[in-house]
Amino acid sequence: MLFLCSSLMGREGKVMKGICSLRIILLITVLMIMAGCDTDEQQKEKTTTPAEKKIILSAAGIGPINASTPFNIHQITLAFDDYSVTQYTKFQQGEQTPVIRVSQNGTPLIIINPDTKGDNIFSVIVNSNKIGNALGHELKSTYQDIYNYENREPCMAGTEELSGKVLCIAPKTANIIYQFHGQWDGPDGEIPPTEILSEWVLESIIWKPQR
Repeated sequence: MLFLCSSLMGREGKVMKGICSLRIILLITVLMIMAGCDTDEQQKEKTTTPAEKKIILSAAGIGPINASTPFNIHQITLAFDDYSVTQYTKFQQGEQTPVIRVSQNGTPLIIINPDTKGDNIFSVIVNSNKIGNALGHELKSTYQDIYNYENREPCMAGTEELSGKVLCIAPKTANIIYQFHGQWDGPDGEIPPTEILSEWVLESIIWKPQR
């Protein structure tokens, strides 16, 4: 643009000089607007990015929880500082057991159970699809959505408070358990036939630390 204006000014004089100056001003203005649009677009991307980070379940842990995380309300609260963390007592087989619950907007996300000494985490139960699953399976999926004849894992019938449930090892893992629930008139302590189990629904996911 500057080279073109120099040529024109040599031929036409002051008139062309004024036109060229105007064109240069317009060009600079357009470039500034375009730069401003890019900045606005980048800012929009930043502001529309969800503020909350989704917790992800994997064999290694659940969000900030891993095998070395202690069963400690203070430590868990610090780890989940954007969530509501509460500790309460539940009764199991006539005994009192402390548990820690992590919630978001009143919705329970995970339940953390201690080991027998109460020092370490024994298991974490996932109760919401707000927890992402690195394996790709969501709660309310059916057994047949997850497993097939070529991809099966060991299962066992639930007992005591899990009576009527079926617990299966998650595909290609050793420490994630899928808990299924469904209708069946068979006896407790037995796994339903495959054609019935295939329609059962994934009710919760249990993670156990590997030590």
